[in-house]
Amino acid sequence: MNRRQFVATSALSCPAILGRAAEKTAPLAVAMQGLMAKHGLPGGALGIARAGEIVYTQGFGLADQEKGVPVRAESRFRLASVSKPLTAAAILRLCEQGQLTLDEAVLRRLALTPFTGAIIDPRWQQVTVRQLLTHTSGWDKKKSGDALFRSLDICRETGLTGPADGPATVRWMLGRRLDFDPGTAYAYCNFGYCLLGRLIEAVTGQSYGAAVKKLVLAPTGADGIALGKTLTTQAHEVRYYAQETRPPPKVFPQLSAVSWPHGAFSLEANDANGGWIANVGDYLRFLTALDEGSARPLLQRSSLKATYACPPGGGLGKGVHYGLGWLVRPQGQAGRPNLWHSGALPGTLTIAVRLGDGFDWCALFNSRPSDGEGASLDIQNTVHAAARKVWV
Repeated sequence: MNRRQFVATSALSCPAILGRAAEKTAPLAVAMQGLMAKHGLPGGALGIARAGEIVYTQGFGLADQEKGVPVRAESRFRLASVSKPLTAAAILRLCEQGQLTLDEAVLRRLALTPFTGAIIDPRWQQVTVRQLLTHTSGWDKKKSGDALFRSLDICRETGLTGPADGPATVRWMLGRRLDFDPGTAYAYCNFGYCLLGRLIEAVTGQSYGAAVKKLVLAPTGADGIALGKTLTTQAHEVRYYAQETRPPPKVFPQLSAVSWPHGAFSLEANDANGGWIANVGDYLRFLTALDEGSARPLLQRSSLKATYACPPGGGLGKGVHYGLGWLVRPQGQAGRPNLWHSGALPGTLTIAVRLGDGFDWCALFNSRPSDGEGASLDIQNTVHAAARKVWV
């Protein structure tokens, strides 16, 4: 029995110790319950680590409202865009192994051709791995839409039976123009990470999921992280509750009716940009492996340095930029960089934070408020304040 298991077992066998622990962490429960009530979130989970050790995992509310099933620490949630750091870590591991370089062009690695028969925009040849990681690759969903959520358009134009998967989405996009010159601006881009998933498959000869498990999850002990499914839930996975009022599109033609979380989009097609599920403990195992002082570091210091760097055109103002798979504040706690990422899908809201002083946390919820960005910022500020009350 390791030290962490011994402490947990001792606490469970001693009500006095358990009571003191609950009293100490009460500000966290108050914060989470207040946030869930404020933003209409049925269930959530919070995990915290300090100096590489997981010190808190707790579920709140309901994983399944209809059945009255509570959220537990082991409950798994869709990660949405908090999946992107997993893809970025896999790319960096391949770079460390000499199988990729950050500044090489991506297209020459992909054995994919456009449905139109020819690549329309020559700027496709310029897009690099680094640009895909930093959202500076040339696509802007505000101008041309988000390809990962245009399955109906793709199928209508190509004759495919939906939903369009990742490779089909890439082939469709190969026949379309970029929105700006690669490397000249920042525009958050799910499609860039879809491309990175296909790149991982091309380089490793494995499926994207198998490659990430080998490169990232197995080394960090985060074996419970898995790719999610659109129409079914897996062991310990929560149900998802949409707050959207618009009628959902139907991208699975075999379904007579769909809900926003189950059938309005393909989670499988979003694998590399938003397709993973996890509980808070497993995600913390991955997150703590990125700490500079980790006892089991996943990445070399040179890779972490590259992660922190601000790319040309990647600054977001107020001392923040998007690095390699993470939002970065270079001057964070203890003078070291802070990293964080949020994620949202219909039925899902997530956030993960790695602070420079070794304080890491993640929060996962099974609904998305209409003001997802505002709710995410509120969660970040509220949880941070409560956690600092418990652990100064």
